[in-house]
Amino acid sequence: MMNIEYRGWIDIRLSENQHEFTIEGSFLSDVIHDIANRISTLTEGANEVIIRVQAEPGEYRILIINSGDNCLVEVYGFDNNFSSDDLTQGNIVFRASIEMSLLLKRFYNEITKLKELGEKEYHRIWGYEFPSEAYQRLKKAVVKHPK
Repeated sequence: MMNIEYRGWIDIRLSENQHEFTIEGSFLSDVIHDIANRISTLTEGANEVIIRVQAEPGEYRILIINSGDNCLVEVYGFDNNFSSDDLTQGNIVFRASIEMSLLLKRFYNEITKLKELGEKEYHRIWGYEFPSEAYQRLKKAVVKHPK
């Protein structure tokens, strides 16, 4: 469902069956921290989370709705960075259903690859410190949903 690739920007590739969508995110915001931190809240009682990804120009919002063992993932596109528009004003560009445990593992595995760069290299590439606390929180969420 998701791969994170870096090349000065971050590519978040979402796919289900034959449908694939790639978000080319910039580092105007600390998107890796946001992903790790917000995904974790789904195992701590949150019903839904929204992850904002700045795309220059524009913004995507990934809405993840928790429904027990499964999650609905919807991606909305907006024309402006840091848009103040309501979620419903965006264009839906991707929708998929995925098991919660699989969603957590995929995000965790991709962020682990970034962690393996080492703190200095991660900071050099992204301009942010590696989100260690959010990463540990995500790791606990994965353990909590082993499936």
